[in-house]
Amino acid sequence: MATLGTMFAWTLGMARLGEARPRPVLIVDDDVDLLSAERQVLAESGFRVVEARDGSEALRMVQDDPPALVVLDVQMPGMDGPSFARELRMALRRVPLVILTGVDDPRREADRCNAEAYLRKPFDAKELVEVVRRFAA
Repeated sequence: MATLGTMFAWTLGMARLGEARPRPVLIVDDDVDLLSAERQVLAESGFRVVEARDGSEALRMVQDDPPALVVLDVQMPGMDGPSFARELRMALRRVPLVILTGVDDPRREADRCNAEAYLRKPFDAKELVEVVRRFAA
């Protein structure tokens, strides 16, 4: 297991080589099993993935490591998807947002969140990867 010192040295070495660290895909979902499945699919497809279990945690992560794209659940305890989306747009206007939801009318939820795309739960792995590739470029 890497220590903080070796991780820092590796990061410093990468910076010296002039290689930029790719911006992550942030996935936000309160369903731990679904979050894990999303992370696995995206990581296996070559994306750097970070995750949050609610909108408040996601906002902190956005400030620390601005994402290339956010995959967002709509119905979460605490700060829900639409509330997070409003805050995200104030902080980072140009970050693409993809809604992943099990609600009856996902298009309506995507409109409420000003999202670029939406996917239904349960999600299709191939479709998730295609949408993330399209908008995270």
